[in-house]
Parts: sequence; C-alpha cells; structure tokens
Amino acid sequence: MRKYDIVNGLARKRGYQSYLEICTPSTGMTFARVDRTQFPRCHRLLYRCPEGFTDGAEITYRAANEDISGLIASNARYDCVFLDPFHSYECSYRDLEIVLSLVSPHGVVVVHDCSPPTQDVCGPSPRQRRWCGCTYCAYIDFVFAHPELSYYTVDTDFGCGVIQKAPAAQGTPVRKPDAVVDLSESWRAARNRDADMYSFFDQHRRDLLNLVSVRQFLAAEHVPRPWPSEFKELRHRVLSRLRRVASLAGH
Repeated sequence: MRKYDIVNGLARKRGYQSYLEICTPSTGMTFARVDRTQFPRCHRLLYRCPEGFTDGAEITYRAANEDISGLIASNARYDCVFLDPFHSYECSYRDLEIVLSLVSPHGVVVVHDCSPPTQDVCGPSPRQRRWCGCTYCAYIDFVFAHPELSYYTVDTDFGCGVIQKAPAAQGTPVRKPDAVVDLSESWRAARNRDADMYSFFDQHRRDLLNLVSVRQFLAAEHVPRPWPSEFKELRHRVLSRLRRVASLAGH
C-alpha cells in the first residue's frame, strides 16, 4: 500500500473533496495518483523548485527556495493535506505547523517518511540514495507538542503518519500524544543526544509512532484494500476487451 492509496482511501470513506499536496521536486510525486473524481479541488505547492521545472502535473503554488510564506491564503482550508517535505528538521517541522493551519476541522493530514527503516537513510543532509532525513523527528516532536491532536502511523511506504483535529471515530486506531507522556519525556532526553536518537527511536518505534499495520488501518477505517497498480492495468485491459467484444456482438 502506497501513500496515495491512504489519501484516496480516506477521501472516499470520509467524503473529502479538497486536497493540497506540499512537497519538493524530489519528494511527494503522488499528485498524478490522486483521485480527481474524489477531489474536484486539487492543489499542489512545490518548493525548492527551479524556474521552468515541470513534471507534467499542475503546480498551483511554486517557490524557488524554502520560503513558502504567503503563497497560500491564510483562510484557505483543505479536507486532506498530504505533506512530503524537504527532509531537514527545520522544513519538516515548519511545514507541519503550516498544514495544521490549512486543514479543515474534520480533515486529515497525511505525512510521509515518518518511519525510516534504517539509520543510513536518516540524517540532516541529503543523500544520493533514499533519504528520509529528520522528518520522523519533526513528526514525533510535533504530535507531542500538540496534545489536542490525534494521530497514528501506517506501517507502509516508509511510514505514513495520519493526523487529525477531530475526535477519533470508534474503532479508529488514533490516540492522543498525552497517552505516552512518560515515553515523550524519554524521547526528549534522547533528542538531546544525537548519537542516541535513532537507536532510541528504533527501540520504541511502535509506541512513539502509534504504528499500525496496513490490515489494522483498513479494518479500523473501513477502507477497501486498493488494487495494486499492475492489477488495475490488467483489469482495465480486460474490461476494455469485454466492452469491445460486446460492441462487436451487438452489430
């Protein structure tokens, strides 16, 4: 299950109609996968975006550097905001604060790269290989700093955090950050010792992230399991062939 499957599944289940994606040219890359039939209002903000850059999809808001202040009206609201930030701690935490102000009261924020699988994909500086950076640290710090929010993290695609303002529906695997007060204090202590940060995170990953499996997510949110992309293509070809055969038979 990929990050865009979570976005599309939650949108269909909850009736969301507006979507914002905040990312960079090297992150995100889900915009073409977002269900436009579900989201009639679909925007994207790209920062660290060179002049003239295009990937074939709409760029509603663009910034050449990391400064995105004033790009989106302060009164704008979206039902679903997907965040795949530049993975420095500063950008990740700042973007989380921004999306919190943009998501509607009953909306949801989905954050990518919250559960890096190994220490070698972390760190403050970009790497040529897969880089999750310090987004996981910013995500944990953010939910602990906002006990009014509820959150969980789906254990797929490098960890997809789901944050919401509204009270959780019965059966939904969310919990409030104040449910792990003792652990949050230990996390803050570990955060002051950089060498211990990832090892502490990895040891307490499930509790820090409120990590749930894909199966738990699908069952709790009552979201149908998405078709893998290769099966979708096969299904499309089969249905097209059947329609063609039916059309020829009609003649």
